[in-house]
Amino acid sequence: MAGESQAVEAAGQAGEHAGGGFPPFDPSLFSSQIFWFWLAFGALYIVLAAVVIPRIAKTLADRKSAIELDLKAAADETAAAQAARLEAEQAAAEARAQARKKVEEVRQAQEAAAAKAEAAATKKATTKITKAEEKIAAAREAALAGVNDTIGELAGAIVEQVSGIKPTAKALDSAVKSVTGAA
Repeated sequence: MAGESQAVEAAGQAGEHAGGGFPPFDPSLFSSQIFWFWLAFGALYIVLAAVVIPRIAKTLADRKSAIELDLKAAADETAAAQAARLEAEQAAAEARAQARKKVEEVRQAQEAAAAKAEAAATKKATTKITKAEEKIAAAREAALAGVNDTIGELAGAIVEQVSGIKPTAKALDSAVKSVTGAA
């Protein structure tokens, strides 16, 4: 039991030494606390400065360059889209102009063809009308000559019936010509 009492006594003495208060505020421990503070702070600083901060800086730089590249690509694509839109509008305007020109050419060609066909039809009709008029004039002259002959025969028959004398052909011709006005 003697060993136990010594242990209790030693613990009591240690308690008296420790009874000075909270150990971090013990001035006799300040030098070791400052040493371990600077050692831990230095190690943390070295790890941050050598590993963590460069990685963060690289990540930020990568993100910044990626954003700048994306913005530049977006600006390039916007410019390309606007250029393509302008080209499409210009191509559409040119196509419309060409279509109008083609329609005008076709219209003019159709008008020329129609005028040519009309002129040919008019010429053909005029030729037919002229021939028909000539045939009508010939038929009229033939009919008038036939009428004159018929009138002459009829007049000769009437004169013969009324007077009993048969007139000569020459006398009948001159009588018919004087009545009809033929020369």
